[in-house]
Amino acid sequence: MRRPSGGIKRLLFCLCLLAAGAAPARTVHLDVAHVRSGVGSLDGVQARLQWRDGEPQGALEVRVAAVDFPLLAFRATNLAWRCPLQRPGAGEWVCEGPLAGAGADGRRLSLQLSPVATRAVLDGGGQRISYENQAASPALSRIELRGVPVAWLQGFLEGLWADGHWGSGTVAGRIDVHAPAQGLRVDTDLRLAGVGIETPDGWLAAAGVDAGLEVVYRDDGSADGSGRRIDIGLRTSAGELLVDTFYVPLPESPVDIAVAAESGGDGSWRLPRLRWIDGEVLQAEGSALVDAAGGIAALDLQLHAGDLATVRDRYLSGVLAPAGFADLVLGGSVDARLRLAEGQLQALAISPHAVTAIDPRQRFTLAGVDGDLDWQRAGSGPAGHLRWGAGALFGIGLGGTRFDFEGAGGQLRLAAPAHIAALGGEIRIDGLVWSPPGGGEGTRFELGLALDRLDLGSLSQRLGWPPFTGQISGRIPAARYADNVLALDGGLQMQLFGGRVGIDGVVLERPFGAAPSLSADVAIDDIDLEPLTAAFGFGAITGRLDGRIAGLRMIDWSPVRFDAFLQTDPAWNGRQRISYRAVEDITRVGGGGGLMGGLQTQALKFFDDFGYRRIGLGCRLRDNVCDMSGVDSAGDGYTIVQGAGLPRIQVVGFRRRVDWPTLVDRLQAATEGQAPVID
Repeated sequence: MRRPSGGIKRLLFCLCLLAAGAAPARTVHLDVAHVRSGVGSLDGVQARLQWRDGEPQGALEVRVAAVDFPLLAFRATNLAWRCPLQRPGAGEWVCEGPLAGAGADGRRLSLQLSPVATRAVLDGGGQRISYENQAASPALSRIELRGVPVAWLQGFLEGLWADGHWGSGTVAGRIDVHAPAQGLRVDTDLRLAGVGIETPDGWLAAAGVDAGLEVVYRDDGSADGSGRRIDIGLRTSAGELLVDTFYVPLPESPVDIAVAAESGGDGSWRLPRLRWIDGEVLQAEGSALVDAAGGIAALDLQLHAGDLATVRDRYLSGVLAPAGFADLVLGGSVDARLRLAEGQLQALAISPHAVTAIDPRQRFTLAGVDGDLDWQRAGSGPAGHLRWGAGALFGIGLGGTRFDFEGAGGQLRLAAPAHIAALGGEIRIDGLVWSPPGGGEGTRFELGLALDRLDLGSLSQRLGWPPFTGQISGRIPAARYADNVLALDGGLQMQLFGGRVGIDGVVLERPFGAAPSLSADVAIDDIDLEPLTAAFGFGAITGRLDGRIAGLRMIDWSPVRFDAFLQTDPAWNGRQRISYRAVEDITRVGGGGGLMGGLQTQALKFFDDFGYRRIGLGCRLRDNVCDMSGVDSAGDGYTIVQGAGLPRIQVVGFRRRVDWPTLVDRLQAATEGQAPVID
């Protein structure tokens, strides 16, 4: 006998009816092509029952080509089940025996059918799955699990989340399935142990998760899927979680996570409840809308970070490390709220409380950060303030200051200049504009600032420079920061040693990240050589210095490319003298020899200094090699110092190609008063 379809219960009843009518018979056969129900499916069923006359039980053998019971977390092929079929009471049938087949070896299946309930138990190897359906509530099926590998539930879990690939770990607990004529409801109360999961695109992954999981899934059977709703409650006690670049080592203390999701019927999902509670460390609550493509179309989220030190270790390592702040030390607390709509940030409020941020690499330090900032994209007018008590930038101490902000044109702007005491002078921030992401662009900053009478000696000491003296004043009309790139518009002008240094075309990539890259052009005009050479300990030179460093390119603060030429100012009408020590230092740096105009070197030692007409030295750096040049060519060499008057001295360099590390060593030796050997 073949039937094209039917339910599992029908199959069981059919077997039992055959058994009831088999008293005078010896053998009954039953063939069924397909069996389908809400519990699972059977394909290629062959049943054979032998019941001898007068015997209290019969021998039942069932062979199935393929078994798929997602709700029982069981799949197998070429399954064979043999059991003694008994009838302990009126209308009651019981059969228990071993299973054999791919995916079933070592397990036993027991089946009990009565007018009151249908029960099935599959166990083996310390794992147990039981199924029960009461006659009084035929639409309700209960599955209980004990030590079941989570991979066994893949079919059932795929019905709740198609993209989740479940791997390691075990599950215990209860699953109730309500399957009336229309719709479906699933309630779970499970305990996860060491569970791992990932999505095909790697956007989400978890490992070693221990948690209690409650899921309520409802589907009213609407054709467009709009009647689906999922409520998830998860309490974790161990494990690791990765969402995109957001990595969380889950603590042993409880973390309560709650998500409610409602299908929009068009592939979108509304999330009316999002909740993450990690004690007093981090609390986040809100709602969201996820579009059909999986993007966040809307989000309203409120955060309270009560302990930034723990938040940094537990939640921010995956964000800070790629940005170059892997060792950042944080303290204090923060309250924040953000709102997204139509894929754009619409509102942002932030209130730091006694926040500290310390970079162990001494790039910056901020202490006592407080304030209340409230920005609305559509708003205008005052938007609050932020302030800090003290700070430092690359070891340079910064006084406390306050920033007052206003909203305008969808941006956040500095409402009034902010004044910061530094190096005995002042840094004045004239403008600061923050533009949120939007229009295909990321977050952008624009900054304008001025430097007023900063002490050069203090700056030199903090940065490890030679002991310069004087003051720095200058202005950066506009600096823009976007996509981890800082660019200066208009450049920086500084007054140094009675002259000017202009830095233009500054572009700094990854300023706080790994291997920062700097591009710039430097112009030097009318620098007084006497205090400059004294600061470097280079020997004394009087006169004025002009020069350029074009196409400067630095990686990790080391030069890799530039075209540089420094020379004395030809328009200078003052005294131009160079000391014997300076002649020696320049000779060593240029790798040259002195042409003494007929006088011997020993005789020159009787003179303290000499007149000169021009001094010039150039380097074109490519591939870690400098192509050297001077004020003019001199045979196979180049003139570095062109003398004037008597005694007359001329310094010529003979090596046009010099390794950059060698040149740096020569400069360092000259400024430290050493006498390096020049090959």
